[in-house]
Amino acid sequence: MALVSLKTSKPILCQSKLFCVSILYLFTSVFLALYTSFSNSRCLFRSSPFDPIQYSLFRYPSSYGEHKYSLPTHRSSCDSPVYFSDYPIVTEEVEALCRNSTALGSGTLHYMKGNSESFGGNFSTKRRFSYFNRDDDNKTEIPCGFLKKLPISSRDQVLAENCNRVVVVSAIFGDHDKIRQPKGLGAKTLDSVCFFMFVDELTLQRLDYHNLISIKSKEYKVGVWRIVKVSSEELYDNAAMNGVIFKHLVHRLFPNSKFSIWIDAKLQLVVDPLLLIHSLIVKEDVDMAISKHPLFVNVMEEAMATARWKKWWDIEGLKNQIETYCEYGLEPWSSHKPYPSGTICSPALCFHVMNKFLHQ
Repeated sequence: MALVSLKTSKPILCQSKLFCVSILYLFTSVFLALYTSFSNSRCLFRSSPFDPIQYSLFRYPSSYGEHKYSLPTHRSSCDSPVYFSDYPIVTEEVEALCRNSTALGSGTLHYMKGNSESFGGNFSTKRRFSYFNRDDDNKTEIPCGFLKKLPISSRDQVLAENCNRVVVVSAIFGDHDKIRQPKGLGAKTLDSVCFFMFVDELTLQRLDYHNLISIKSKEYKVGVWRIVKVSSEELYDNAAMNGVIFKHLVHRLFPNSKFSIWIDAKLQLVVDPLLLIHSLIVKEDVDMAISKHPLFVNVMEEAMATARWKKWWDIEGLKNQIETYCEYGLEPWSSHKPYPSGTICSPALCFHVMNKFLHQ
């Protein structure tokens, strides 16, 4: 009986070592690509609760045009949020300051109360300037807006008062700008930062038209921004005047907040607000930081642009405002000045000085 020996051979596909290595490399590459694409951190070898938010905060419909009316920039932008190794330290330090520091509205100033026909009171320039000359122990009540009730809902007012850490504020009146979502937010930022956007009826109607909100809702939110409706008919006829209220009176709108950031609606916040506060305020040990205007370096250029763009229809009133600035010490701008020519007032009084100048 003959014995037949059977010899098993390897599959043809496995006979080539190079082919096997190539297959292994292919599957490994596909796995890593899928992992980094769908993971929250988009990072293979690092996973931290302090990683920046990678997903989109809000998806706008194409009809809205979120980048319309934005100011142009010559700087390159980065679509992917940048990881800051100091973010955990910054978060802890700002949080500690918020716990131990006084609120924006808890200073020694005493504010005037009343029932005026206008929000600012329409005091004379001489009377307004008299409030600058005061001692720390002075109990004199100063005019600081709110001489007429701010036309927002009681719910929005309570939410503003409950914001007790950091607040980012912006405003859109007359549908002149677009709501832009911030970029580069850390994972813990939304736990300690409030985002408030004040809008008038016209802007609210346009948001409803583009299906960003439902005008029938009791409260509105677009991405991180809480939208607050302002009845502009009960304030000023000029949209720019109404916007100034929320720009300069943050300390009264959010009396329990410790830090505040105002951002023009034509700009987009691309740096985490906690990092901004830490680098510009905490680290420098200052009370206020003011950004340089991206287009203009002096008040006269700003005034001419305001008239040219018809942002302010009362050209004669605008002329009177600039003449009043010059009368009270505004000097012509030159490149030798350490700062751009302009007016820097305390938040408590700046609005009222401007308010009077614009109503002369």
